[in-house]
Amino acid sequence: MESTAGDQVGRIIEAWRRERPDVDVSSIGIVTPIWRLGSIITDHRARVLAAHGLEQSHLDVLATLRRTGAPYRLTAGELSRHCRVTAGATTQRVQAMEALGFVERVREEPDRRTVHVQLTPEGLARLDGIFADVMAGDESLLAGLAPRQRTALEELLRAWLDGLERGPAVPGQDDVTRS
Repeated sequence: MESTAGDQVGRIIEAWRRERPDVDVSSIGIVTPIWRLGSIITDHRARVLAAHGLEQSHLDVLATLRRTGAPYRLTAGELSRHCRVTAGATTQRVQAMEALGFVERVREEPDRRTVHVQLTPEGLARLDGIFADVMAGDESLLAGLAPRQRTALEELLRAWLDGLERGPAVPGQDDVTRS
């Protein structure tokens, strides 16, 4: 009989309880499956995006622009804040998306000092198809969950994330990454 991932996590917990009975290892039952799920989701999403010649960081920029609504543009600073990355990372991502024809830089009239990053018409059309593929891929990963399970999981994850992002700082995390 094959062992399940839950069995494997249970064995890990049992082993640590045996080896370190002085340490509460119960978090392993939650964190380890989430860590493994994160890896599976990341790998799956990377394969879907690679079929389109993109990476997750590219999708992050493109989806952020798309969600703003027409004319699908933000300044580089706004993109950095929305994507939660440095200005340098934003510049690299925008340059890559420019080279692929997804975005263009547009100077705001009349003084032309403000530069926006904007989806091109071709980029918008391509992104809409890519986004549909990404969502179909994500949906396939959730196919084993009943609607009630999905709702419960979403509520629990949102509550946990909200608590971590609003609550006291996570050890090793500075205030910049929490904003």
